[in-house]
Amino acid sequence: MKLTNKTAQAAAGTGFVEVRKFLHAGQQSYPRTLDLEADPAEELRITLQPGSSVGESLRSVLARYGQRGGVGRMCGGTARRLHYHRIEHTGDASRPYDYGPPHVLEGVITFITGAITVGQNQDGKVLLHCHSGFIDGDGALHGGHLLLDTVEVGDDPLIIRLCLFSRGAFVVNSDEETHFSLLHPTPME
Repeated sequence: MKLTNKTAQAAAGTGFVEVRKFLHAGQQSYPRTLDLEADPAEELRITLQPGSSVGESLRSVLARYGQRGGVGRMCGGTARRLHYHRIEHTGDASRPYDYGPPHVLEGVITFITGAITVGQNQDGKVLLHCHSGFIDGDGALHGGHLLLDTVEVGDDPLIIRLCLFSRGAFVVNSDEETHFSLLHPTPME
């Protein structure tokens, strides 16, 4: 949905923010419906202790469950340090949008939310993809593509809930429209 200036001004008083629409150079594929029905999944509640490396800790837990995909939420906690990216316009017609350079935050960082996707590359290596929102020590809001391998848990434990699929995974494949490598649902044994 794209808001007009008048609509955006009216929405500003109600807490809504103007939505940006990204048009990519590749062949559009709408409706973009990719799904896979999986058998019952396993639910995990993971508590990461202060000082833990989030990416390393999650990979250690996931190693116990074999090759699977999953989704999860960051339910609360803090970080001492993290890196995140935001989408930027590149000026390149063949790939007009890409992640910009990393933003680095240090200090007291409080998580508001985070959506995690557990996937894998073509060789079966675990990939952790996360979009998250958080507040720095000065109260400023931040958000974007969080690099979980750079996140060090802060003074408060980080609580993560994961749902691992029984016979399905998200596997990286190229995407014609965005020219990005995306995680696609894939049946697994």
